[in-house]
Amino acid sequence: MRWRATILLLGVLALASCLARPRTIPRVPARPLRAASLDEVLAAYDAYASGNETLSASGDLEVRDLRAGRARKLGVRLVASRGGKLYLKGSVAVVTALEVVADGQRFWFQVPSRKTVWTGLSGAAHRADSDDAPYYALRPSDVTSALLPEPLAPGAGDAVLFEADRDSFSLALAPRGARETVRRRVWLDRDMLHPIRLRRYDERGDLVSEVQLGDWKDGSPERIQIDRPAEGYEAILDFDKVERNVPVPAQAFVPRTPAGYKVEQVGDGA
Repeated sequence: MRWRATILLLGVLALASCLARPRTIPRVPARPLRAASLDEVLAAYDAYASGNETLSASGDLEVRDLRAGRARKLGVRLVASRGGKLYLKGSVAVVTALEVVADGQRFWFQVPSRKTVWTGLSGAAHRADSDDAPYYALRPSDVTSALLPEPLAPGAGDAVLFEADRDSFSLALAPRGARETVRRRVWLDRDMLHPIRLRRYDERGDLVSEVQLGDWKDGSPERIQIDRPAEGYEAILDFDKVERNVPVPAQAFVPRTPAGYKVEQVGDGA
């Protein structure tokens, strides 16, 4: 019996050695991590935000209504100016699908196929309720704040929290105090100090909107994704041409309502 136990033990040890044998995995070359202070990262973000007053771009826009399972992709041309001003034209083939104008206080959302203009205070939204137009819920204020974000510009009563990981630096802005909620958070690429993610939160600390910036070229992101998770909306802008700080006539942000169009008010106080 003893010899059987010995053989069994040797078999178990042999099996264990096979199971524990090291295996190869893809190598990840070590790279030096860029060092930067809170002040350097904050200065890099605020320089990007403060250095752009206007923007002109063209490319594609895809808007998704996740709760309804609908999406629409359009060709897009737009101009934006600081202060929440926007002109955006979306087309399918050569047919205009929508025009959006915002002057910083109000917006006008025009859909030729419906012969309707929705208008309201900036930040209000119209819930999409038809199968072919999930882009009705696109908020002009989201687009302008993604294209031309505001500097963090912390005040005397604000605290800035600084974190870093292998790929990015992050800055969070919150009022000073023992129990305060973060209002804004931004992430910058660790190598180039380009902004890559921007978040805004409400007074409870819940996420209101997130902007992801990618495909950087010549100092500008060519891909911008805007998410409003509570409403289930996403908007993705893929640009093939971007120009910053170009002259933009004030007339671009003046609404034009064609004759015969119905005008609907959106949101409280509109």
